[in-house]
Amino acid sequence: MRAPSIRLARPADLAAIATVHAASVRQLCAGHYPPQAIDQWLAPSPGLYARMLRSSTVYVAERGGQVVAFAAVRLATREVRALYVSPGAAGGGLGLRLMRRLERVARAFGMVELRLWATLNAVGFYERLGWRRDVRQSGKRPPHRCVPMRKRLGG
Repeated sequence: MRAPSIRLARPADLAAIATVHAASVRQLCAGHYPPQAIDQWLAPSPGLYARMLRSSTVYVAERGGQVVAFAAVRLATREVRALYVSPGAAGGGLGLRLMRRLERVARAFGMVELRLWATLNAVGFYERLGWRRDVRQSGKRPPHRCVPMRKRLGG
């Protein structure tokens, strides 16, 4: 089977992005958050993904024409807004590939640092990629427990 391809997201991907997000949170975050927190996290928010597509640079990873992961960076605020991989595609390097893409884009726009709010299950992943916990981080905090992180981008 061919490796998943990565491309910029488009409006036609919104339903698939929502599906990946929900499946990823429900299965990959389940051991770190209680069911009621996950339900609240995934409560319908009309227009959430369309707003993300308008305000961020969003990439999707496709396998066989199906979206299996997505990532978003809001360049205006130097913030990674999302990185989710469907459970069936987790552990295969897609998260790494998507994060490297976001970091390359940020560097191309002259950014020297990015920040994000890591879900509890993803902190180790980000630390392995050179991200560090940042207790000084400000900005809109997610409604669920997350760890603020920051990364200096190399040249």
